[in-house]
Amino acid sequence: MIHPAHALTHPARAFLLAGAGAAVLTTAVLGGLSAATGAPWWMPLNATIHVFHGDGAAQVTAADWRHTGVGTIIHVLSCFFWALVALIILILLRRGIGRGLPMPWLAAGLTVLLAALVDYGLMPSRLTPGWELVLSTPGVVAGFVALGVGFMPGLLAAARPEEPATAPAATHEPTAGPTAGPVPDSTPRSALDQRRHPEPNRIDQRMQRIDPAGKHTSDPSGPGDYGPSVDPEPEGKTDR
Repeated sequence: MIHPAHALTHPARAFLLAGAGAAVLTTAVLGGLSAATGAPWWMPLNATIHVFHGDGAAQVTAADWRHTGVGTIIHVLSCFFWALVALIILILLRRGIGRGLPMPWLAAGLTVLLAALVDYGLMPSRLTPGWELVLSTPGVVAGFVALGVGFMPGLLAAARPEEPATAPAATHEPTAGPTAGPVPDSTPRSALDQRRHPEPNRIDQRMQRIDPAGKHTSDPSGPGDYGPSVDPEPEGKTDR
């Protein structure tokens, strides 16, 4: 079992990125080097088919399914195979050394060295990639360097720490504000009730009135006295 600390982040996506990156970059580099020699850019792919047709396949300049198509399939499958090896090496490095940014580059470098050793050291000449049939030794080395660099998008994605899940937003309960006063009764009041119990800020003109002399007198239409009843003095009467 792989310890969670050594596991890769999104391994399937990392595998696809590493394999596709290696296939595209090596094809571009090998094709560019072949075109620089005056040969068609697909010649390194045709040369790969020497596994079935011998070294004469490297002399075929035509781009056809038998040579270029099959050669491309072999090349792409080989890149994805070594991409899987690179991811396994990355897991082993993280288990033995730990996490760190250099780990993907180290895994890519070790994979390239292993691929070169297997292809040109252990395999018989009939099972080599065939690049040596159309390119010089520096060109073959450049092809392996492109293989390692092409692994990097997938290896970096695999080594990137997984982002933590977003924590749910905390719910803030409303703070208790100042205690509000009693809510006034909004029930409509009848006209009779309004006359019996007038509002504090409203003058009850039915119960109280002010005569022209500025003295309070009781309202003849209302109950009770709200001040002494004073009769107005007759005109022309003077104090003695």
